[in-house]
Amino acid sequence: MNSAGESSDFATRAEIFRIARFCAPPWDTLGQVTFTGNPAIREQLHQWRDAILVAHIAPAMRSAYWAAKRGFRELSAADEKLDLVGPLAKNSRAAGRLIARSTRAPAGETTLERYLCAVDREECPGHMAIVFAARAAVFHLPEPLVLAAMVFIELRSSMIDDLWPCVEECVQAIPPSQSGLCAA
Repeated sequence: MNSAGESSDFATRAEIFRIARFCAPPWDTLGQVTFTGNPAIREQLHQWRDAILVAHIAPAMRSAYWAAKRGFRELSAADEKLDLVGPLAKNSRAAGRLIARSTRAPAGETTLERYLCAVDREECPGHMAIVFAARAAVFHLPEPLVLAAMVFIELRSSMIDDLWPCVEECVQAIPPSQSGLCAA
């Protein structure tokens, strides 16, 4: 029999997996996006985690998550602001376009609909992290699990025994978000 902690871990992992499949349906055809190393080699994992995930992807995803609820202009600006360069930018944009072309916005979600069309027409960069976060936002998926699902997709080529510890290690390094609420 599983302990409560093991059941909770299983349920959380199942939810992360579900979010990953939901926000990036063609995930099995995305290839490598921004993590190109071997997650079992801790130096490579930590270098990506600190230099790319924590410094660029996580803040951009948080910005896009909330921008998707405000409007197209804000979401496009969040996409433009993600400053990946070289092969990382190329891979990220290719994966984002693939997701944008293979999904639709729900009825009435004009911000996401306009954004996906703009990505498809290459009028917006269409970084995968931004497309992923925007899809998650319109379906009101929990932001912390959305970040974990993005890490899961980046590290999905790991050996199964290494995958979840690597995901957890990376997610724990992401600083908590600042609340947008202010005291009265």
